[in-house]
Amino acid sequence: MIDVLLAVLALAVATGIVLVLRGGPENSLIGLNVATIAAVTVLMAFDRYYGLAFAKDIGFYLIFPGVFGVMIFSRFILGVKNG
Repeated sequence: MIDVLLAVLALAVATGIVLVLRGGPENSLIGLNVATIAAVTVLMAFDRYYGLAFAKDIGFYLIFPGVFGVMIFSRFILGVKNG
């Protein structure tokens, strides 16, 4: 079962990379967040099935900047469109 999960998450990371490479700030932001969430999910699966103690810490450090990056980028785009 974990093989199927990892294959689907690898597909999600590949999709995120394609979105980043398409260009445009919105596509890049969405693609980067998709790839990051999939990578964190892989880390959580590794932690659950293989008992990696550091996976939760790395997952937190990957998700945390993404959330604030989205907020800052949204404020920037809102300012550009209203400015």
